Amino acid sequence: MPKRTLAVLAVVAFGALAVPFGLPTIAQAVGPTYTSISIKPLPLEQPGTLNPTGTNTVTACVQPLNAGKVVAGASVFLSIDNGLFTAPPTTTTGTASAGATALTATPTAFTVLGSCSYANAESSGTLLDAVQVTYSGPNPILVHGRDVIAAESNATSFDPSTGQCLTGVGIVCSTATYVFSPVASYTVSAIPIAATGLLAAGATASFTVTALDNSATPQPVPGAFLDLSLSSAALGGGTATAFNNFPPGHTGKINNTPNRFGTAANGQVVVTYTAANPLPVNGMDTITVQDHPAFATVTATTSYTYNGTLPAFAKAPYTAVTPFRVCDTRPAGGGIPSNQCNTGSTGGGTGPITQGASRVITVDGFGGLPGSGVTAVVLNVAAIAPSKGTFLSLYPDGGSLPKTSNMNPPAGAVISNLVEVAVSAAGKVDVFNDLGSTNVALDIEGYTSSGSTGLFNPVVPTRICDTRAAVGGISSNQCNNSGPGSHPIGPGGVLTFDVAGGISPIPTAVGVTAVVFNLSAISPTTRTVLTAYPGPHANPHPNAANININPGTAVPNRVIVPVPAGCGGATPCTVNIWNSVGFVNVAVDIGGWFGTASGAQFTAIPPARVCDVRSGNVNVDGCTRGFVTAGHVLTINVTGVDGIGLLVGAHTPVAIVANVSAVNATSSTFVTVYPGPASAGRPNASDLNEPNFLPVTNLVVVKVGPDGTINLFNDLGSVNLIVDVLGYYS
Repeated sequence: MPKRTLAVLAVVAFGALAVPFGLPTIAQAVGPTYTSISIKPLPLEQPGTLNPTGTNTVTACVQPLNAGKVVAGASVFLSIDNGLFTAPPTTTTGTASAGATALTATPTAFTVLGSCSYANAESSGTLLDAVQVTYSGPNPILVHGRDVIAAESNATSFDPSTGQCLTGVGIVCSTATYVFSPVASYTVSAIPIAATGLLAAGATASFTVTALDNSATPQPVPGAFLDLSLSSAALGGGTATAFNNFPPGHTGKINNTPNRFGTAANGQVVVTYTAANPLPVNGMDTITVQDHPAFATVTATTSYTYNGTLPAFAKAPYTAVTPFRVCDTRPAGGGIPSNQCNTGSTGGGTGPITQGASRVITVDGFGGLPGSGVTAVVLNVAAIAPSKGTFLSLYPDGGSLPKTSNMNPPAGAVISNLVEVAVSAAGKVDVFNDLGSTNVALDIEGYTSSGSTGLFNPVVPTRICDTRAAVGGISSNQCNNSGPGSHPIGPGGVLTFDVAGGISPIPTAVGVTAVVFNLSAISPTTRTVLTAYPGPHANPHPNAANININPGTAVPNRVIVPVPAGCGGATPCTVNIWNSVGFVNVAVDIGGWFGTASGAQFTAIPPARVCDVRSGNVNVDGCTRGFVTAGHVLTINVTGVDGIGLLVGAHTPVAIVANVSAVNATSSTFVTVYPGPASAGRPNASDLNEPNFLPVTNLVVVKVGPDGTINLFNDLGSVNLIVDVLGYYS
């Protein structure tokens, strides 16, 4: 038999052993052809991290690909070179081998056999039909220099004088690098990105970020990872992208959470910033570069300011009040008192709000609010029998109409929603109506000001009260344990429950002043109204409402209500729910509490839409376009966007206040909003109950997860979700 045939049979026989590394061959590479070579991981390791006294070895896999598909039985030339560097090493560099064969500066061909496993501190995995390479860093440690492992389809596609692959037709070559010097600092070529107010709407500005080592004269570090993020203190801020130099090389977006990019041979990453379109009235966009997404030790920043007038950061404590009706546009009489919205006593106008009009409402000095110094107000807003399907938006008087909505009432309906909105310096808010005409009623539930004392403590939503029978997933609780069956609230009846009782996360110690909960009204026997107010049971109900509901339906609304003064310990912290007519079941999901000892303060921001899955939002991680399907969770990052603070710094958000809308539902469903991360367990609670194809909106006050995210779970069918932020607690 000819010797060539024997050699081929020997290779085939050896391949049957599934050895996890390639075999060296001699002369020209043989086997199937391929169009690219993948090397994982890239880089071999983060610059300057290998240490002879600790971890000094990494494994890599070299995999030939043809149009992205694995090529079995191919061969590839491998070599190691110290590459071109500003300050070349003068002593021995690192070493590498494929199996028992040491790599040298002379390319040697290896045949792909079996599987290959790779691992460094950043990533690990297993590839089929690849050559495994083991690399060890230099010993002793070198300050400057780099090792480059080259993989080629022939022996002439890598240039050792530059440490880079050649380019041209028919050249298939890839490299993987380890740089000896660590990244000690970053330089940004443009600080600020551009002069204040210089950029037109949608205009771009490019700059470079350079990774530098720790030498006396810092040198660029090629092949380094860096993490870029974009935060905005502007309403609808700009966007940014950067070029990732690691193969295959592509442009990636910069979001409000750090995204990883790799530096080029010159140690640089090119960033392109695009100013917002339309331009915000004021505010600033900030781009941050760091060496780790969560535990950064090396950072640098640059920013762009829209007009030099940054919104003042103003956080304040909260005071809850007994609900008080400050505005009702319906004519006085029949239980409707004269007020600023039906007599025009404050000059804001009277009667229904007409199409495209805004009604000015004065809140300072009403319902227990001080005459000045209020920064934000909490209002329960009822839209009453609009002539057309419409939406209502609330915003500070004198400000711009936001691109958000607080409620979407259909024609002829009566629906309510809680709103927390910043007020003007004169203590006023505006209510805008989009289509037709509608009456409104506004009930004050509380306010923030420097003179307030309430500090917010968010909790994971917890169901503490459910009047329905304890069957089918409904647990026994303080509102249904007085006997079998359900315990609905009857006509004119009052349900009293302890917000710190049973499984409630509210502390029983003295100091709680108010609570936040989602109140769901479930299947009333007739059209009715529910009102939540402080206990004890004998207290009269105020002239206000939290929910207006039709028979047989389920409607939620957020409630912020005081508890009896000095409650805690032996004195229960009770809340009452009054029902007007008929019978109705209710469920109460606690979301947080206010106290005077510790907690967070509220910062109102101009209303901003951070996520709308109908179109997606490239600036918010997780807000991808498309329906949220049955049993799935939408996880979005809500920090560092539209004026909400970052996870680091003096104003770290602990909770956000947002309006959540569910639209285009293909089935009746419920939505639960709760803290991230995506892996967090879903609580037994709900925030929206939506019939199919009818829009539903509810205010949420939700704790922010440790990674800066919130989760939105959809139970049945498919639904589009919209999140409009109104402020945050920090």
